[in-house]
Amino acid sequence: MLKKITTWYKAIPGYTIWILLVLFYFTTGAQISTLRGIYHALVLTSLQAIVYHVNLHRFLPKYYDHQKNKFRLANAVLIMSLVVLGTIAEAVFHHFLPQYSHPNFNLLGPFIFYTILALMAFWVGMTQYLVDKQEKNNIEIESLKRDKAENELKFLKTQINPHFLFNALNNIYSMAYTGDRSTPEKITMLSDMLRYVLYECESDYISLYKEVDYISSFLEFQQLKTEERQNIVFEAENYDDNYQIAPMLLVTFVENAFKHSKIEKDKEGFVKIWLSQEPGRFHFVVENSIPDELPNQQSSFNKGIGIENAKNRLALLYPGKHRLDISSTGKEHKVVLELLR
Repeated sequence: MLKKITTWYKAIPGYTIWILLVLFYFTTGAQISTLRGIYHALVLTSLQAIVYHVNLHRFLPKYYDHQKNKFRLANAVLIMSLVVLGTIAEAVFHHFLPQYSHPNFNLLGPFIFYTILALMAFWVGMTQYLVDKQEKNNIEIESLKRDKAENELKFLKTQINPHFLFNALNNIYSMAYTGDRSTPEKITMLSDMLRYVLYECESDYISLYKEVDYISSFLEFQQLKTEERQNIVFEAENYDDNYQIAPMLLVTFVENAFKHSKIEKDKEGFVKIWLSQEPGRFHFVVENSIPDELPNQQSSFNKGIGIENAKNRLALLYPGKHRLDISSTGKEHKVVLELLR
């Protein structure tokens, strides 16, 4: 409620609010006389303006967060001083110009009226201060989250790149040593992968085809680890090349699948990847086998810096627009990721 009121208040220029108040108080006072209207416009508006601005720019920033007692005392002194001065001014006005005052004048009425106006100004100033502070905190929190995600992604790169690069270079060396004619092609492929990781991943989002190309190249190098073809399936059809996705997001789940399946050592092992897209919805599924000798490691699929990083980035970049299900059985591990527009 307070936020809605302050948002409405912010939508109107500050000077417009005070001009409207001047006109309102003049109108109410002018029902008695023009002079009374001018008096109301000047005194009542000044009373509220002083309480509002002194609180918003002085008392609240200086005392509210750390010295509550001083804040209360300062406001009590300010409000009571202005109310007393206003009441005295009302008495003086009535004494010298009784014909322009209410016929049943008494000091209690102005005292209560000025107190109410001062408290209203105090409440508005307090509301604006608290909402502004909350918005500032939210901006800082979002900035910290983004910095944290970026730092995690950079750290993740330092974890992935040396290990992958070492294996890839070993494979390329073996191919060159045996005179494999596809060696230049693999060198170019590795160069493109490193360019993607080191340079193109700096943005929050990249085109989907770049992520798909990286996964395809990753799978090519994975196949080079063994002489026999591994049971790897990658189906990616009917997707929009220019669909924007967070970089290195899908790759994380693919690498995790190979890490835990140990497919290069397990002849019965497999890794299956499906990618599909329909209007407003993107699907990504990764399944991998679980070696018989690792029955107690199912819980580790949900852990590790790669998976935690992916979860954090999903929460930051796709708030309320993603679904991530990670499940394991005795023989199989499955990841289902769904992104919504």
